[in-house]
Amino acid sequence: MRYLWLGLLVLAGCVQAAPLPCHVTRVVDGDTLHLICQGALHKVRLLGFDTPEVFHPGCAAERQAGERASAVMRGLVASGPVTSVRFEGRDRYGRDLGVVEIGGRDLAGVMLGSGLARPYQGGRHPDWCG
Repeated sequence: MRYLWLGLLVLAGCVQAAPLPCHVTRVVDGDTLHLICQGALHKVRLLGFDTPEVFHPGCAAERQAGERASAVMRGLVASGPVTSVRFEGRDRYGRDLGVVEIGGRDLAGVMLGSGLARPYQGGRHPDWCG
């Protein structure tokens, strides 16, 4: 019996989990996605970081940086399947707040590492024009 359990544990380590039944349908900007999960649309504001605005920027430099951040996010989304989604409430605009991994990589960590995002835990957004 002991060897049966050991064999099952070894076998389980060799099997990859199937991708979640979620996929990205739209990259809104560098920190907002639309996901379909089990048939339901989720407009998701990603947690842990903020990127420059593209729709209502404070200056031309913010818009340009926002476009670059959006392009990086589109590349990340294209790089693999959604492997993890965790929702943590909603914001004042009705969007789901969430943490998303693509191809096993946390989007917040990758965006922060790109230099096109700043840490953000709510409250006032960073000034991208100063």
